[in-house]
Amino acid sequence: MIAPDSASELRAERRFDLVAALLIGSIALMAAVLAAIQIDAGQASSRAQMRAASLAADLTTRLSVSAEADDSTLSNQQFALLLGMQSASLGLAAAKAGDADGLAVAAAEQQAYQVFQQALAATSASGGKSPLDAYTAGLLDATTADLRAELAEQNRQVDLANQAGDREQRAVFGLSLLALAGVLTGLAAVLRDSRAGWSMLAMAGAGVGGTIAIAASALLF
Repeated sequence: MIAPDSASELRAERRFDLVAALLIGSIALMAAVLAAIQIDAGQASSRAQMRAASLAADLTTRLSVSAEADDSTLSNQQFALLLGMQSASLGLAAAKAGDADGLAVAAAEQQAYQVFQQALAATSASGGKSPLDAYTAGLLDATTADLRAELAEQNRQVDLANQAGDREQRAVFGLSLLALAGVLTGLAAVLRDSRAGWSMLAMAGAGVGGTIAIAASALLF
């Protein structure tokens, strides 16, 4: 027959072992959950950062190409105007002087002016897109509304990357807390059914509870 004191101690040890086993199982489960959250958040952050960087580069290119296209159009128009004025002036001077060679040069410049004007008109009619490839034509065709929409999307991707990075950091913190809970559970297993042992288990349980809250926040927010 087991003495009452021995039976009480045995029951206490069983309770202690049960609590310790539950904590160990909880630690293993939460470690798996937090590791999955960390991996998912890290991948989401990387994707958002890459997308934001791509959009930023595209925006920079669109602005640069648009500015260069405007400058080029203005320069070409000025050159065409200068060529037309020069051919007209040369033709008048050659006609007054009876210079056949001068008239021939003026006629050639006038023809060049007309060809150049036709090319400018064709480019203007195509919106500056012909004969460019689809991507370059799209850069030239971008409107202010398109640029604003792309900028808004780029900012959204930056926000998503920051949010995912925050989730990843919370998951890492939760894993660190779990590691501490594991250490405390190990110490409790050494101390066994004693005040110090139960104190270690209580602190480990608090740590596991904290990681559950962290995991929930990382999943929901």
